[in-house]
Amino acid sequence: MDETRFQLIRVGAFTLSFGLMFAVQSLAPYRRAMRPMAGSWRQNIPLAVINSILMSLVCGACLCTVARDAEARGVGFFRIVEAPAWLAVAGTVLVLDFTLWAWHLANHRSRWLWRFHRVHHSDRDFDISTSMRFHAGELVQGLPLKLAVVAGLGAPLIGILIFEVGFGLFNLFVHGNIRMPVRWEKRLTSILILPSSHRRHHSVSPREHNRNFGTILSLWDRSFGTWAGGSSADAVTTGLSDLMPRGRLTLWPCLALPFERRAAREG
Repeated sequence: MDETRFQLIRVGAFTLSFGLMFAVQSLAPYRRAMRPMAGSWRQNIPLAVINSILMSLVCGACLCTVARDAEARGVGFFRIVEAPAWLAVAGTVLVLDFTLWAWHLANHRSRWLWRFHRVHHSDRDFDISTSMRFHAGELVQGLPLKLAVVAGLGAPLIGILIFEVGFGLFNLFVHGNIRMPVRWEKRLTSILILPSSHRRHHSVSPREHNRNFGTILSLWDRSFGTWAGGSSADAVTTGLSDLMPRGRLTLWPCLALPFERRAAREG
């Protein structure tokens, strides 16, 4: 598989996932008064466009390139131990999910990283567009870690692609303005992150948003003591308390937020 096909599959899968999650949150909304494509969409979509252009210039299909280079040189953990293909694929998905869980945790623990990550948490609306509300500085800083893990694992390309597609789908899903039956949530959260638990992570309360860092599996939060659960029956106010008096941030304040001298330490 070459870089072009890798990128086309990723973009195609994201487009289908976006359409699916938009339909789900329209049919089963958590907040019924919320209008689709209103509020923070005016900032989140431009941010996503800026980030897509920048990351294409900085990285392009670099995950694919690094994986193919490791394969050509025969390096990486899975090749050293001669892991069977199925185990290498499963291991890649698990390790990358843990890596992004750990990176997310670091964004809340580090004062510097939190300056950038708070752009994501500043969204007062919380719907699928929130999944694209990131500062480019956060994405660029996280890239070397992801590339290092891919190279160190000798991750197979199909494993990376499965993870990228699955992560993209879940990232939209967990940020969805979606209400689920509580009985389903109690069963599924033993394994997966759901919108209710991630919504709690976006609460205005620092005590709440320092929990539930996962995107796909709840395993990591449960194992490391950061799990708090969540329920669609809970009333959750999302955003950052210190930014509430400013209302919804427009595009330029979102871009400038990490560089404000009085950036709050709530991470």
